[in-house]
Amino acid sequence: MLSILSMDIRAVDLNLLKAFDALHSERAVTRAASRIGLSQPAMSHALSRLRGLFGDDLFVRTQSGMEPTARAREIAPLVSSAIERIEAALNLGAGFDPGTSTATFTAGMGEYAEVALVGRLAQAFSREAPNAILRLLTLHGADAAENLERGTIDVFVAHVRALPPTIETTLLFRDPFVVVARKGHPITPEISGAPLTVEVYAAQNHVLVSPRGDTSGALDHILVDYGQRRRVALLVATYLAVPAALAGSDLIATVPSRVASLIAAHAEIVTLPLPVDFSVTVSIAWHRRTASEPAQAWFRKLLVDAAE
Repeated sequence: MLSILSMDIRAVDLNLLKAFDALHSERAVTRAASRIGLSQPAMSHALSRLRGLFGDDLFVRTQSGMEPTARAREIAPLVSSAIERIEAALNLGAGFDPGTSTATFTAGMGEYAEVALVGRLAQAFSREAPNAILRLLTLHGADAAENLERGTIDVFVAHVRALPPTIETTLLFRDPFVVVARKGHPITPEISGAPLTVEVYAAQNHVLVSPRGDTSGALDHILVDYGQRRRVALLVATYLAVPAALAGSDLIATVPSRVASLIAAHAEIVTLPLPVDFSVTVSIAWHRRTASEPAQAWFRKLLVDAAE
């Protein structure tokens, strides 16, 4: 018999367990309600019932949000395990209809992945699940495993590094980097009369997209192998700043080809091949407990299709 601290699990229905799990992850009634498709009053009522069942406040309000009590922290992993087992059993014969879903689907994304995928993903999501909510959060890779483990996000989409064995991943796409510059820039073949070389590339003033403010990137290490070093004249936090930076200057930027295509659709730029081999890989990661959930499988497929 499954039990939660000597309580028969059959005495607590699945919706209440999911309410507890959402509250533990989100630490706020409104966000927890949105996550599992409840109204705020319904979530408050669920919390009241949970407090009665477990004989504890479970969550107390602080300046930073709702903090779990010691009892809630003790219960949390058991509730998560119980939900996983119950939903796995229910999903054996269950389906999922995105057309009627009112759930919130959350993807943590690296900045580049969000820029590259948001257009096609948002279109497909609104078409297939018009009543559901898509939530995209900018997330660094170092925080991905913890957020997937806690259920704060459903998937993580980015350049994925080493993750624990509880996290599953699959490659979405590989994107080569290219050089973008304003039309009429001296390095363009129409002006220079020659292809872009490593030496000419390195000698330019560069824009570096660096969400964390780092003053160099992986490409700089590659240039060292060619005996070259570039000058980063401008640091910007997002790819959205690149078109404006290039428009009135002789700066150049090195961006993934998908980003270059998006920029070219709205700005007067020229795209040139990068004279060294450099690309970025983007993968999708999810917690293995959600692997068989129909709703999550649908969401992952939507992301895979958007990446094609």
